[in-house]
Amino acid sequence: MARAGNDANFVLYDHHMAKKAETEINVFNDISNIGSGEEDYTAQLLEIEHGVTDYWTTALYLEGTHVDGEEYEFGGWRFENRLRLFENASILNPVLYAEYENLRSAHRYLLTVTGRTDAAEEEEEGETDAREEAEEETERALETRLILGHDFSDRFNVAFNWINETNVVSGKWEFGYATGLNYVFYEADKAEGGFAAPAGWDLEKLTLGIELYGGLGDSQLGLTLDPGKTQQYLGVNLLGEWENHLHVGVGGAFGLTDDSEDAILRLTAGYEFE
Repeated sequence: MARAGNDANFVLYDHHMAKKAETEINVFNDISNIGSGEEDYTAQLLEIEHGVTDYWTTALYLEGTHVDGEEYEFGGWRFENRLRLFENASILNPVLYAEYENLRSAHRYLLTVTGRTDAAEEEEEGETDAREEAEEETERALETRLILGHDFSDRFNVAFNWINETNVVSGKWEFGYATGLNYVFYEADKAEGGFAAPAGWDLEKLTLGIELYGGLGDSQLGLTLDPGKTQQYLGVNLLGEWENHLHVGVGGAFGLTDDSEDAILRLTAGYEFE
């Protein structure tokens, strides 16, 4: 299954997992239009994902960023694990997610949105200069999610993610969410007894993904969905999969609040090794 766990979406995870021993390599590219007079950027992400078992998927991410007028920089790395709790289909099919993040403070690739935009910017009193310098250079965080998903058919699924992000230095918690759907609107014709014998570049299926995601507040100022205090986005995406295990996706993320980026063009391409 291409983009196991995301299908056509970029932030939202569903309950689907990589198969045991299946490895997938994906390259992502964000091209931003921030607005408000800020410099635009591009951000790239390399993902290597592996199915340890049919119910445990792990992945490593490497990120790079280029802000207009500045040099290209390494953004950092992430290590992700997802564990599906039940072998057979169950109500909402819960999946537990944990990711360790070691990112430069200037990293830009949008994998999740948490927190609130009116959070206090001043550092707490009593911090040492060394700690302040370390926080400016690197952000270390633990992101956890409760992923819930349901297949209404083999073409249509919906999902919801509750997202927690904890700064391992300050102990501050930020909260967010993602929800949406995937719908396969084209699938190669099936012959009696299975698929007709395909050529390598035959298009296997096209999937539409729609996702809504944003911040829900933090542990200091509380929970909120106030559009004046959070970033909120709507994503509309399309993923094409070919019989030779190549997949290519394109999407747009559109900011719904004043503090959100105006728009992001999102591109991905990858290959699945079975």
